[in-house]
Amino acid sequence: MTARSSNITIGTFSFRNICLVLLCALLSLPVLSAEVQAAEPKHTPAAIILDTDLSSDVDDAGAVAVLHALADQGEARILAMMISSGDPWSGPCLAALNTSFGRADIPIGVIADATVSHVSKYTAFIAKNYSGGSATQGNFSEATELYRNILAKQPDNSVTLVTIGYLSNLARLLVSGPDEHSVLDGAALVARKVKHLVCMGGQFPSGKEWNFYQDVKSTRQVLQNWPTPIDFVGFEIGRRIMTGQILRQATVNHPLRVSYQHFNNSTDRESWDQVAVLIATNPSGIAEEPLWYWSSPGYVQIEKDGSNFWRMKLDASQRYAMWSERSWKMKLLIDDLMLKAVYQSKPSP
Repeated sequence: MTARSSNITIGTFSFRNICLVLLCALLSLPVLSAEVQAAEPKHTPAAIILDTDLSSDVDDAGAVAVLHALADQGEARILAMMISSGDPWSGPCLAALNTSFGRADIPIGVIADATVSHVSKYTAFIAKNYSGGSATQGNFSEATELYRNILAKQPDNSVTLVTIGYLSNLARLLVSGPDEHSVLDGAALVARKVKHLVCMGGQFPSGKEWNFYQDVKSTRQVLQNWPTPIDFVGFEIGRRIMTGQILRQATVNHPLRVSYQHFNNSTDRESWDQVAVLIATNPSGIAEEPLWYWSSPGYVQIEKDGSNFWRMKLDASQRYAMWSERSWKMKLLIDDLMLKAVYQSKPSP
């Protein structure tokens, strides 16, 4: 019996040729799939510790919302949050906000013997009236101890630390000693575990800004001794980006909206802290179109009254964000993220 069946012709093509074409097509499929996957780079979410003075202004609450929204999108992984304010309602308010965004389990550290404390327009109300809040900070860890605990468990050079308040906690972390979490002192632990620090503070190239002058001693100690690169987000950036009024569209009783209502009747407010969170996470969606420029390398000189001056130094590891022709787009992005945080997250039980 001959094998004529293997050479049947269909039109001008033989059966054998058709089989060869199909086989080649099948063999090419994994290669094409790999090429498609390679064309879509995997985005590693930034491992974030947020240090906030949630109390005196409402942009801190907005920054917490932005960070949760970015975590929902896979752009950030929230390791912990710290409170640098001495307001006794700051910790409970932050816990209530985290609960409303579906992450009640985020560790919170509060400052002990705070240097700075202000009466807030909203923290007590949120703490007393929303799930996750409480009338005491007794349920929270001390910030320095929690910093050491969290950092010791992270891979080396992996943590992005974002401070949007006073530098009191960071100063205490730097001078902390070895403990049950790590044999390293504070400065060595930071040098090993922290990738970089993003600091909402100062005014550039010179000025006097709230976060720096409220606790000048801590500010000088941190900026003169911090062992990793620092990216500054100055007063002059956030003051031009007004956000928050859009929260009038949010769920009426959501604690983020209520925070803005109590602070300024839900009108737009400067976005100093939200901008710092955006820059720290550098979401993949804006990576192709940077919304800010960076200064040349240098360092911040802090005077006794808390005023700051920028000094250029090419071999330094500090820089500050600068306004660009596209920076205005951050308003749209921040408003969108705050609204998404309200609507997309499921409150923790």
